[in-house]
Amino acid sequence: MAKVTIAGRTYDVEVRGETVVVDGHEFPVTVREEKGFTLVNAGGVGYRVQLPPPAERASGMGVDVDYRPFVVEYEGRLGGGLAPRAPRPSAGAATAPGGGASVAGAVTAQIAGRIITVKVKVGDTVARGDVLLLLEAMKMENEVKAPADGTVKQVLVTDGQRVAEGEGLIVLS
Repeated sequence: MAKVTIAGRTYDVEVRGETVVVDGHEFPVTVREEKGFTLVNAGGVGYRVQLPPPAERASGMGVDVDYRPFVVEYEGRLGGGLAPRAPRPSAGAATAPGGGASVAGAVTAQIAGRIITVKVKVGDTVARGDVLLLLEAMKMENEVKAPADGTVKQVLVTDGQRVAEGEGLIVLS
């Protein structure tokens, strides 16, 4: 078991063969090396991950997930042979793997899909019901709206990014 910290949030992570257990939730994971990057499929959602060279992989390493930079810190042994690639670098990684609801103020995806376009940026003031982004799921465009008045504190996703159900998209304050 290891403690993995991504964007200030710490998770208990254990690798069990082709399954990663994050805070007690199991995710099937496959990892495939491609030229210059790694394809990680975690819980049915694919991510394009760029890792540092093997000799530079250690706690505090920088990784790019779907072209977004993150720092991954860990304590302990991840096990299972996927380490340190196995922790699901969450979409936008400020969200919890398998569910971004733990991020205070996060607006989460109600269904898995692909971000078509983000309509807000950090610092924007939004009113309840304003469209924050468009999410394509099952060939339909879905408007993700602000649940309350607030200010955009953080945008956790980018256009074209795939997201899982429950994953954090935008943080409002």
